[in-house]
Amino acid sequence: MDSASGSPFQTAVEHQGVLLGKHEEDISAARHAVGTLAAQMSELSSQVHNLRLQPSASHCPPVQTEPRINNPPVYSGEPTQCRAFLTQCEVVFSLQPVTYAKERAKVAFVLSLLHGRAREWGTANWETEAECISSFEHFKEEMIRVFDRSAYGEEASRRLSTLRQGRRSVPDFSIEFRTLATTCGWNQPALAARFLEGLSPEVRDEVLVREIPARLDD
Repeated sequence: MDSASGSPFQTAVEHQGVLLGKHEEDISAARHAVGTLAAQMSELSSQVHNLRLQPSASHCPPVQTEPRINNPPVYSGEPTQCRAFLTQCEVVFSLQPVTYAKERAKVAFVLSLLHGRAREWGTANWETEAECISSFEHFKEEMIRVFDRSAYGEEASRRLSTLRQGRRSVPDFSIEFRTLATTCGWNQPALAARFLEGLSPEVRDEVLVREIPARLDD
């Protein structure tokens, strides 16, 4: 009688034990999941904090772009324009240093602007891999040696010594005078005296009525 009546009860107890065990497993699994999630959230929070401390890419200085400029006029070998042409090319190189970082790129740029006999000379040097195309400075020196006949140094001094205004305007005379004065090496008092001497008599007389400047820029 006891075994018969206890069998369903014992079965029920065992069943409840199984359910309780499963419940404990579920609770343990849930606790583990919560712990894992908490650790992940803590790590994520730490990463966000570190990212905030790092400088933003938007705060990096912008890349400076080189200005767009017009190319110098082509050079055809005019004896008095060689230095001016090369100077204009140097201005381009100074404004676009990234584009013309290599010496050969500078020489190629100059060659692209040559025309006529100057182009023939430049092409011959390029095709034969002449030493002067190894750098812009070498190429510049060779161009000046071959083409330049502008007044420079002693030649500028000689021309300045005999320069006269004549029938042209004072501004025209002044431009040529200052161009020669740049390379002749004279001091300012000598330049001022020579400029006054080169003026036409009418203009010079008018200037002499006023105080004579000690410098050409006065």
